[in-house]
Amino acid sequence: MFESVKQGMSRTRQMFTERMNVLLDRGPAVDEEFWEGLEEALILADVGAPAALDIVEALRVEATRHALPDAYAVMDALADQIASSFTTEGQGLFEENPVLVLFVGINGAGKTTTVGKIAAHSKAHGRSVLLGSADTFRAAAIEQLEEWARRSQVEIVERERGSDPASVCYDTIERAEALGSDLVLIDTAGRLHTSDDLMRELQKVVSVVRRRAAMPVRTVLVIDATTGQNGLSQARAFDKALDLDGLIVTKLDGTAKGGIALAISHELSLPIVKVGVGEQLDDLQEFDAHDFAAALIGAEAVYETDGEARDSATENLASSNLVSQAPSEPEPEPEPEPERVTQAAESFATAAPDTTYAEEPKPQEGRFRRLFKWRGRKREDDAR
Repeated sequence: MFESVKQGMSRTRQMFTERMNVLLDRGPAVDEEFWEGLEEALILADVGAPAALDIVEALRVEATRHALPDAYAVMDALADQIASSFTTEGQGLFEENPVLVLFVGINGAGKTTTVGKIAAHSKAHGRSVLLGSADTFRAAAIEQLEEWARRSQVEIVERERGSDPASVCYDTIERAEALGSDLVLIDTAGRLHTSDDLMRELQKVVSVVRRRAAMPVRTVLVIDATTGQNGLSQARAFDKALDLDGLIVTKLDGTAKGGIALAISHELSLPIVKVGVGEQLDDLQEFDAHDFAAALIGAEAVYETDGEARDSATENLASSNLVSQAPSEPEPEPEPEPERVTQAAESFATAAPDTTYAEEPKPQEGRFRRLFKWRGRKREDDAR
């Protein structure tokens, strides 16, 4: 899963790592220039000024509290700090049973496709799914959702084009109660967040659903990541009008502005429930804050979970833009027997001066420190 997110975030990661490479080329000093450069790199990744400022300030405190010696040690802590900036409460709303989910957003964000993918995935995992096609305005919207229903082998409630979307939602709820469906997904028409009239119409639809449904109702905003900071404006307007429960961020694979996911979650305290990193069915994935943070900054997904190490990606130094010319990290040699430790050390000391040895990273060191040690070794080798 991490590899898919990592690949999908390649454009965003490239922009961030290019900025950080320039910043770190000047040296490892943790000074005001470093902090300003880090904040600027985060903002340019569309993380947003408020989130970037909070992340940098938290890292400043951590650097002082733990006496972090250099910029590389700060970078070790960056992924965890980014991950902790996301809102996670309410992230499992699709796991509720039963639950009705309304999908809202502007035109072209990918709502209908997202509904279809979730329906197919949920049906494959044993859920009783019902679709409602309340997008009665867009040409071919009903037909598109019909095709997803056919592929997923789930029932769909629909009316002719131009019908009142609130009535479609009402019919969907009645049908769900008759069938005993435990997951109801309703697609709504795209609404321009700057149009008061359209937003009032959507408020009516959501209000009808919340009053009529006996099961929990969740309203999820689908955001196109390519819109960048405009996506934050959309989220503010929709949240103000509808009191959103979560976000789905699509098209992360087509933009260098993937940090917008953090900007919205951080400012509005909304959980991101899924992210889209491609067109295939499996490319709509559960959101994992640590994986997203690692993919954003070019680190590996190696973290501590419940006291045990969790490694969700193959160790591959050459895959990171931060060390694009570095050699692959060698497999660690078997630990020598105790009586041979001294002999091995003497052998190492008497080796030819031009022999290159790959140091095995110390267990307590983070991924970034390991990466930059290789980078430094590469420079030393080039200088010889």
